[in-house]
Amino acid sequence: MSSMFFGPIEIRPNQRVVLVAGEPVALGSRAFDLLVLLARHRDRVVSKDEIFEQVWPGLVVEENNLSVQIHSLRRALGSAAITTVVGRGYRFTAVPSAPEAGPPPAATVGNLPVRRAELFGRDDALRELLEACESPACVTLCGLAGVGKTVLATLAAQHLAERHRYAQGAWRVELSDIRDPALVAASVCETVGLELEGGQDPLRECLAHLRHRELLLLLDNCEHVIDAVSTLVEALMATSTNVTVLATSHEPLRIAGERVTRLDPLAVPPSSDDDDASRYGAVRLMLARVQSAMGGRYEPADDEMIDVVEVCRQLDGMPLALEFAASKVPLLGIAGVRSRLNERLKLLSGGHRSAPSRHRSLQAALEWTHQLLGPRTQGVLHRLAVFPSGFGIEAARRFLGAEAEVDVIEQLHILVDRSLITRVPGERPRFRMLETTREFALDCLKASQGEVDWQARFADAMAEVCTAAAGRRDTALMWQEMANARVALALAVERGGPGRTAVTLATYTSVVLAAGGAIREAIENLQRVQPLVDESCPAPLVARYWHWLGRLGVEGRLPGAVCVDALMRADAMFEALGDPRHRHGCQRHLAEAELRSGRLEEAQRHLEAARAFEGDDPPAADRMRRLRVEAMLADAQGRHAHALRHAQAALTLAEAEGIDRYRLLLMADMGWTHLQMGHAEAAVLSFQELLQHLDQSIRQGLARAHALSGLTAAQVAAGRVDDALRSAGRSVRALQQANLTHSRCEVFAWVLAAVGDATTAAQLVGAGDAFAQGTGMHRDPISQLARRQAESLILDELDPDDYGYWCAQGAAADEGQLQRLLARSFPADPSDVERIVEH
Repeated sequence: MSSMFFGPIEIRPNQRVVLVAGEPVALGSRAFDLLVLLARHRDRVVSKDEIFEQVWPGLVVEENNLSVQIHSLRRALGSAAITTVVGRGYRFTAVPSAPEAGPPPAATVGNLPVRRAELFGRDDALRELLEACESPACVTLCGLAGVGKTVLATLAAQHLAERHRYAQGAWRVELSDIRDPALVAASVCETVGLELEGGQDPLRECLAHLRHRELLLLLDNCEHVIDAVSTLVEALMATSTNVTVLATSHEPLRIAGERVTRLDPLAVPPSSDDDDASRYGAVRLMLARVQSAMGGRYEPADDEMIDVVEVCRQLDGMPLALEFAASKVPLLGIAGVRSRLNERLKLLSGGHRSAPSRHRSLQAALEWTHQLLGPRTQGVLHRLAVFPSGFGIEAARRFLGAEAEVDVIEQLHILVDRSLITRVPGERPRFRMLETTREFALDCLKASQGEVDWQARFADAMAEVCTAAAGRRDTALMWQEMANARVALALAVERGGPGRTAVTLATYTSVVLAAGGAIREAIENLQRVQPLVDESCPAPLVARYWHWLGRLGVEGRLPGAVCVDALMRADAMFEALGDPRHRHGCQRHLAEAELRSGRLEEAQRHLEAARAFEGDDPPAADRMRRLRVEAMLADAQGRHAHALRHAQAALTLAEAEGIDRYRLLLMADMGWTHLQMGHAEAAVLSFQELLQHLDQSIRQGLARAHALSGLTAAQVAAGRVDDALRSAGRSVRALQQANLTHSRCEVFAWVLAAVGDATTAAQLVGAGDAFAQGTGMHRDPISQLARRQAESLILDELDPDDYGYWCAQGAAADEGQLQRLLARSFPADPSDVERIVEH
């Protein structure tokens, strides 16, 4: 559709551009679609139903969304452009006009294409580029091969040429076919139509011709002759005030006064089931190209749209890759293309006949970039592709085996400059490759790796990173590399053989995973590598392994006997190693394991042993941790005032030492103690205060699980049943993550019994009974209280025989059945609480 004119407003539907007084206006995708719909039907009122059907097809949208878009259009175009017809809809009321009368504008001097490419999700990038070029300058648009630099730069040059009417024109100089850097200046002169006399240096002669001209030079694809281009442009900027240079390259020219903008791949939806996927540039480009390839006859069904989105996501939104993928859809279908993306470098080829050879296939585009790297940089690129989830500098240095960190930084700098690696924003430098680049680099690595097993080297390097992070207590680094550590652990276990790497990874990641609440994963990892605890593992590592297995197994995650046995093994090994501080930890955890099993005298004995290791001047952290177990033991003995004193003393130490995780756990412990003392409202306040200190990250998952389950119990004890139902839903999910669901079955039974769901409550009591019996775990005081209260309420509704029957059903339920029972009883949507109360 051609442009539409309404006074100072010009709408270009094909280019998805709106100009007001000649200046582009920023509009969102929905607002633009709404504007075009109203403008096309300006002869009538467009109803809201029609607008929703055309602008938000297939979606259920709140009416305020439409109001927001109307407001956005009125703000951009003026309030008189759109009129509200109450009760009917909207009408476009801007006055139509023809383009300004008079002689047609003179043709733009130069060789830029007449037609303008359609932009997909590049409005902000175009605006940034145009702003950078507004005054005579050198601007370099950098990006990986195939990211769309030429398209965007050409469109920007067309806008600039129309806006400024350069006296000597706007010229695109294609440099990709030049192999001799000495020919760069001559190629510029030839394109612009300047004849070189050949009597002097071509560069000086070129500068002499250009210095007094007013023109725009688009120097396209400079990367392979970057030094010659840099020399020419730097000299031109020094001698001319009327020449604007716009260059495209994999890397900056690195000259004085250069402005660098980087072009990233097109935006992709965060997930394949995004309800508004078509607003993302990658999806819009993909759909447009598929429709073109199929003669305009393509409207994806819902399941096909999921495939479209997933293709865009797996291809990282790279325009060239999407072009190739779209060209294969008529033959393979979108599902067929998606299923073959594991061979993307072979699949993605074709393209326009007039395209440069490097753009005839994805493989060729990457080879073009690759061949411009030095051998050392090529090797680094190949090896870093082994990282599946990006990497930090320390991980890269340990993996590459570089003698000096400065070498790693230098190579990363080159790869980032060439757009082969992207720096990920964050507090610590982190880097990643696009998946297409990574696959290409992995293929190169396989072809050149020789006898080096880089997968094994990757696993070893991640074990080194985890060991170093644990030694420094650098949990941030451990979390940053956790995705890589998980892959490395799987590789190490799969390969078998010496177990040192696998045991190191499982042991040191378990510390961080458990602290974050992902205790199920931590325990499963430790159990997974147990057969690999062999002579290749140094004694300190084995001791730590058994310590953490026993430590994480408490609270019924593992049978009590297994925890005690593992901790006793660890204690004996630490004794042989002469490590009293770790023995202190083993004794503390043995006390906790015995306490959970109901053996209070044994727990007291281990606490006395721990206290003996402290000496006259113990580390504050050790004393704080021992005091916490002392408080737990006092609670179990019914000495609640003593428990509060111990907990408060431990909390003071935790705050003084800045040990945030224990501070949060101690706040939860004190809430539990208040609840046992019958101070329900005080307990509610304690748990609510604790939750205000927590964020939603996995790192605080364990504290969050304790806080939410405590809040649930406190609220039902205080008679706040509706609040307890809401908290229970959140509590279930937090406990599932921390592998603690069974340990709080009685609390959930108490809540359901309070709302009259006696049969489900009885099943949860039975599940809790089976759990306690199966693990040998003695119920803690809160579980005992919750069970008594639940049973009393249940027996008000059921006779003893029915109660026994439903308890038996709950005791026989497996973990999956229990999870479904809890999910049904405590749905994720808080709005369902009313349904539960009515039930």
